[in-house]
Amino acid sequence: MTTIIITGTPGVGKSTLAEALRKKDFWRLDIHHYYEDISTAYNRSKQCYDLDMKKVEKLVKEKIKEHPKIVIDSHVAHLLPSKLVDLCVVLVCSDLKLLQKRLEKRGYTQKKVRENLDAEIFQICLLESLENGHNVMIFDVGKKQSLKKMVDAIYLKTK
Repeated sequence: MTTIIITGTPGVGKSTLAEALRKKDFWRLDIHHYYEDISTAYNRSKQCYDLDMKKVEKLVKEKIKEHPKIVIDSHVAHLLPSKLVDLCVVLVCSDLKLLQKRLEKRGYTQKKVRENLDAEIFQICLLESLENGHNVMIFDVGKKQSLKKMVDAIYLKTK
């Protein structure tokens, strides 16, 4: 069994990488499809769901039992217990102008763009991944790393 999580600030390419891994025989758990079931409420001021991490963990455990090779992409995936995860891929973006454009293209408010840029500047996902004891692999999408090279590196690491 192999469980890979992909985490990082919104807009760094988690879904794109997860889809590429799905094509390499991993089953993809897109947590977005479950937000209403695994959240406590929709937070209007932050324009997002407040996830209940116990519910997230329960969902992940169920899906891991069903799928021997699974990839999970979410900006909160790194909050899962490290015992459930074989590899934690953290995507970062050193090109903040690129990240800002991606977030604005999604229609994020300036407040939400700023909040996410701050999270990237302070490397919140990376630091929390390390604090949670995950086996971490880092890719900087701001340096135009090829998707194929990232997928190949991850695939080799999980063999």
